[in-house]
Amino acid sequence: MGSLLERRVLLIGLAVCILLGIFAWFVLYQPRVQAQRKSAAEAAEVQKELEETRERVKQTPRLRQRVAELQEANAAFSARVVPRSEMLTMLRRLANIAAQYRVRFLEIAPPGLDTLLQEETSSNPLRSVPFQVTVQGRYIDVGKYIEGLDKFPYFVRVPDVEVAGREDLRPEVEMKLLVNLYASSLAAGGQL
Repeated sequence: MGSLLERRVLLIGLAVCILLGIFAWFVLYQPRVQAQRKSAAEAAEVQKELEETRERVKQTPRLRQRVAELQEANAAFSARVVPRSEMLTMLRRLANIAAQYRVRFLEIAPPGLDTLLQEETSSNPLRSVPFQVTVQGRYIDVGKYIEGLDKFPYFVRVPDVEVAGREDLRPEVEMKLLVNLYASSLAAGGQL
């Protein structure tokens, strides 16, 4: 009987040790494992952010160069917009260029007063101001003049041409050109 009692005590002791081991596993060791996993995940996240930051730092000179290029392009664009106060001077310059092509300006019809009185804003800084220009010259000379306007230092567009061939003008023709000057009152102050 003594050996049976010893076996029971030994079995109960063994069961208690196993239960204590399982308890220690869940209460003491498992939180440490979870804390280590959490720390490893945080370290990996910090490492990833560090790598992304290093990549951004590597790209900084290229981004600065791109910003400088965009600023130069914007300045070049703004330089080609006619300041509103110089529109009539631009038409005089266009007439002088036309004379180089043996084309004469006969008449310049300005746009309506409502178009001239419109103000530019920062949300709409640029607008097309149309002038109806009547010119006279040989057809080929007028064509070369219109083609040469792409070299003009300001934005000028001729979207419409109306040809009037008259017997009394031969070999010349009379043409009505719709000349759009792209102007802004913000161009003169450098706010464009």
